Amino acid sequence: MKHTGICFLLMVLLNAAAAHADVDVENENAENFTLSAYARVRFSEFGGALTMPDKSFGIQSAGLTADFDITDNTEGQLQLEIRPDDIFLKDCYILWEPFNFLGVQAGRFKKPFCLNTLTSTWDLQAIDHSITHRELSDLLYSGRDIGSVLILDPESEYLPVCTFGIFNGSPDALNQDNEIQYAGRAEFELPWDIILGADFTSLRFGEEDEFSIEGYISSAKQMAMGGDLQFETELAEDFSLLLRGEFIRGDNWLLADVIEGDDPPEFQTWWFTGGVTWKTDKPALESISASLSMGSWEPDRSTGSREDELTFSVSFDTGSPVTIRAAMATHRPHNIIFEDDRTDYILEAALDL
Repeated sequence: MKHTGICFLLMVLLNAAAAHADVDVENENAENFTLSAYARVRFSEFGGALTMPDKSFGIQSAGLTADFDITDNTEGQLQLEIRPDDIFLKDCYILWEPFNFLGVQAGRFKKPFCLNTLTSTWDLQAIDHSITHRELSDLLYSGRDIGSVLILDPESEYLPVCTFGIFNGSPDALNQDNEIQYAGRAEFELPWDIILGADFTSLRFGEEDEFSIEGYISSAKQMAMGGDLQFETELAEDFSLLLRGEFIRGDNWLLADVIEGDDPPEFQTWWFTGGVTWKTDKPALESISASLSMGSWEPDRSTGSREDELTFSVSFDTGSPVTIRAAMATHRPHNIIFEDDRTDYILEAALDL
């Protein structure tokens, strides 16, 4: 019965390949209004004796995106995502570009920090974001938030594209701790198709305190900084190589009472992905991609504890909106309590309309 359900769902996805992507919708208030949709259906078998349940099958995520051009220099996006236990607003922003070298973006979107977070899942080559992304999102350093950024693009091979923004600094839209977050990123385009990136972020935490004169206390700045490298080249007429890597250090405020003045330990994290793509030029199989991803997370550099992960992914682009992905992910904790070695197996059908 289980195999029948899986086959039926895959057939639905394959039949959907005939649908047209990016449907243009007439709207008198926008020069261009485009709707698109996506869905990811996944079967996973989890390793580890303490993992319950050990198998899972269902919709990983699904969403609807509206892209619109309001004027020649103003555009925006609205994106809703549905997961098995939630429906939420993923992106909602306006981008205004009064000049070719200057842009201002406001709304809810990704903060300009952590290359792994900023890279869309569809472009990662790995089947999922790395452990770096997951841990930095929990620390609020990376991920989506309400805010505004200034984008400077000098359109020069010698000068970087710079992004600087201020954000809510809290997962609560009301921002009850009354603090804001700063984040900035610079990307340099170097010879031989190399892109070098550097970014930083800082935030504080606060709470009401009836014993202070102001009735409110806040922590010292909690900061994180990182650097990353991207490289893409054609190995042959039908083969391409893509390399990405990142290294980040910062304050792990989750392990200390920073509002009361405690000094947090320093975390360290890195990830690397190397992948190759073969373009087959066949109607039923446009390309095959394979990648190897490594990552590591050290919550406190002074203790020597860390968690490493190694993931091997294969992706088959069917030449339609459907992509089939498979992955094997190993997790190796070192000196971390309640964590055991495990290997997970994942099979996913992704639909991008």
